Amino acid sequence: MVRPRNVNRVKLKKEIPDWEQEEFESRTDIKKAAQAITDLGEQLSEMTENEIKRLELPQTLSEALLLLKRMDKGPALKRQKLYIGRYLRQDEPLIVEIKEKLAEIEAKKKQQNAHFHKLEKWRDRLVEEGDSALVEFLEFYPQADRQALRQWIRNAQKEQKESKPPKSSREIFKYLKGLEW
Repeated sequence: MVRPRNVNRVKLKKEIPDWEQEEFESRTDIKKAAQAITDLGEQLSEMTENEIKRLELPQTLSEALLLLKRMDKGPALKRQKLYIGRYLRQDEPLIVEIKEKLAEIEAKKKQQNAHFHKLEKWRDRLVEEGDSALVEFLEFYPQADRQALRQWIRNAQKEQKESKPPKSSREIFKYLKGLEW
């Protein structure tokens, strides 16, 4: 019986090195790092125009990103992505700065999501438990309007029983969102 060559052969996945380190073991590593920077440029182009402007990028880069956003399918799109990647690779401190800003944005989004999850839990608790949860909620937020919340809670409980759309639950969430921010 002839044994195939590649049996029990395992290739370990190598981590893509950062472009800024400039120590590559092979040409493949260089190409992978360059592709990662091009992907970073593509990720930037997926942001909205206002987010791109808030990043305070150099004018030529922001114009290239906005142009890429407006382009349709075709070979020009690929050329524009490669142009952005090439531009970024020429300015390594800019790459680091962009990565830091994207990390900040991601952290803010996670923080905001966690806050909204907390508010959703409060809303669900208020609707399920009623006045007992309201008393506990008012200990944390004494500035809250007890009467309006109590009315919305009763309406939300009534809507749940009658299988109506959760209009009052939405009102509770809007109010809770307005309390803390």
